Amino acid sequence: MYRIIIADDHKMVAEAISRLVETIEVEGSRIGEVVSIAYTLEETRKACEELKPDILLVDMAMPDGNGIDFIPKLQELCPTMKIAVLTYYSEASIVRLALNNGARGYFLKACNAQELVQGLKKVGEGEVYVCEEAMMTLRKKNKAETLTNREKEILRLIVEGFSTKEIAVKLYLSFETVHSYMKNIRQKLGVSNTASIVREAIRQQLI
Repeated sequence: MYRIIIADDHKMVAEAISRLVETIEVEGSRIGEVVSIAYTLEETRKACEELKPDILLVDMAMPDGNGIDFIPKLQELCPTMKIAVLTYYSEASIVRLALNNGARGYFLKACNAQELVQGLKKVGEGEVYVCEEAMMTLRKKNKAETLTNREKEILRLIVEGFSTKEIAVKLYLSFETVHSYMKNIRQKLGVSNTASIVREAIRQQLI
């Protein structure tokens, strides 16, 4: 079983996760035991240094700092410890930042208990695990990154409020060509209408 530290400044959340980890079974057995709960990054640092856990599950938003930014320091302190992030934020840029900083797991607080425990088991086994909802955000972002220069140009004009006809005139294209570009943009952003294109472009900071 893995020795696990949970770091979250909300006591009820930390204790609830602790109970889940110690009661939910994966393939007929518990994945580990929670050896400590920390409520600040400083408490987390001390607990990791003293207990040398196998896994640390750390909240991104801690009272004394950002858990993601703290990952490299914790990794230096305990090189064999595998770190997973727990957060409300599913933005692709934040998921990537966590992974680039050394996180081996990324879990949203909205994910179900079974997925959390199974994911922590995979992290303990050396895999990188991103919960399903956050992974969907990453995949959607990846599709957005395939926008061509022309599609990006049309996207910018859509966000600025130009109609399909106006975009066609402005770019010296036929109405049908612009309509085809807009269809491709909707597919890549995973949306169904123009209003959703605007919302998604702003949310993903594509313009």
